[in-house]
Amino acid sequence: MKIELPADYYLDNFYKLIEHAQSQYPDLLSKEEHDWLNQFNALSKDAQCLLVRLYSRKGELFRSDKLNYVEIRSIPSALDELLQQALVSINPAINHPTLANILVKSEITALYPEIAKSCSKSAAIALLPEKVFDQYHQLSFKVIKLERSEMIDILLALFFANTHQDLSQFVLDDLGLHTFEQYQLSKKTRYFQTREQLNQLMALSHLENRFYQADRKYVDQLHLLVKQLPAIIKHPRLERKRQRLINEIARDFERLEQWDIALELFRQSQLPPSKERQARIFDKIEDIERFSDIVTKMHASPYDMSELETAQKLNQRLQRKLGHKVPRSKKPVVDTLRLELDLSQQRVELAVKQHLEQQGWQVYYSENALLTGLFGLAFWPMIFAPIEGAFINRYQHRPLDLYHNDFIAQRTDTYQACLTRVQQNDLNYLVDVYDEKYGISNPFVHWSLFDKPLLKQAIEVIPRDQLIALFEILISDLKLYQAGMPDLIAFKGKQFEWIEVKGPGDKLQDNQIRWIKHFQRLGLPFKLCLVNH
Repeated sequence: MKIELPADYYLDNFYKLIEHAQSQYPDLLSKEEHDWLNQFNALSKDAQCLLVRLYSRKGELFRSDKLNYVEIRSIPSALDELLQQALVSINPAINHPTLANILVKSEITALYPEIAKSCSKSAAIALLPEKVFDQYHQLSFKVIKLERSEMIDILLALFFANTHQDLSQFVLDDLGLHTFEQYQLSKKTRYFQTREQLNQLMALSHLENRFYQADRKYVDQLHLLVKQLPAIIKHPRLERKRQRLINEIARDFERLEQWDIALELFRQSQLPPSKERQARIFDKIEDIERFSDIVTKMHASPYDMSELETAQKLNQRLQRKLGHKVPRSKKPVVDTLRLELDLSQQRVELAVKQHLEQQGWQVYYSENALLTGLFGLAFWPMIFAPIEGAFINRYQHRPLDLYHNDFIAQRTDTYQACLTRVQQNDLNYLVDVYDEKYGISNPFVHWSLFDKPLLKQAIEVIPRDQLIALFEILISDLKLYQAGMPDLIAFKGKQFEWIEVKGPGDKLQDNQIRWIKHFQRLGLPFKLCLVNH
């Protein structure tokens, strides 16, 4: 059934931002910000709608002739109310190039006849004087400037703890496209504890935007960004954001072969791939001793399984550079089924599924969705446990620290309780969890690929100890192991088999080989199906 949103749906969503700020963070807002919130609440509904509409648009300058919102009874009256409250200004003091950005090219050349009509808009703007524009009488519209434009950034940052989500997130929920778990929120688990932390997030986000907008082929542009990097931040999640940005900037210095500054920056980050990139730089500059040292560190205390695998590959390269013979990693010997099938009408996985079903198997094209779905159901309480700073609003499909290397350590008790329940109970209880939680967003449960018949078959046929072993592999690196599972799983009575399908020219990827090795270690039935190879 199609859901029709009311024309002013966005206003209710803006109220959610305000309610969140006032209930969760009243102590972090300044007097001026509290005054703004009170001022907004006192506006007429039309004025509120117009102001939120302006906040939802890009920039802070708008043309009066481009405002057309059917739900606002009188835009001129609403605009006048905002003007009286100093929430907007009309025909502000701006320079010529700034104004020209909201004009179309024909309007620019009409206003400035000396500019050739063949000129591009950007070139035309570059020709304009920096002096204040004073020819508003020549325009057929008013220019509206949004005052206190930073308020939307503050409210969004308090709600989402980032600056890339906006009011459109609410629309997905309003349309029923996203349904979220009812996890615990409280001041104790809020993301920001001080105003300084909010300011640090916004400053980092602005710096990140400047980084992506900069011409990063030039060293001087990168040096300007380095000078603006903040010192170490005590807030662990903001510090991760800072270190991610450091890695990005350092990687650009590395690409430009500015080895010293790249190494200096990578040393300031503990997040992958900082150690890997240092190792690769030492390799390039033939500093074997430091290459060896960093690889040894990665081996001794890897950040996660992915970094350990990288260390193993780097160590092989190091040993070869030292003149040692290093045998190439052997690919697993896999039970292989070769088929000749017509692939003209459907994709190769579905063709194999159809073939196996003709042999009496019940086959599901589930890829990663089966194991992650079982895991998501079994460990649902752990995933949504009330850990400080993990859940900060009602619109999260996962905790903020899901892929941090201390995710499980932060939830040891809940993890153990979930594991014990899996170990000691008939797994049919997962069907009840499925029914209770169906449709609720979970980072591991992909409802469209994980239906109840597949769930029931899996828990009835796959031995529980093997499922637990697979869960433990997932737990060892939740990000790394969410990909690479076989395309199909087939059932026939009490038999089951995972099947990886490869069409013409396709071959096994590293993440698939990784899982195959685990399957073989655990004695899980697995086939590689090569079609028309």
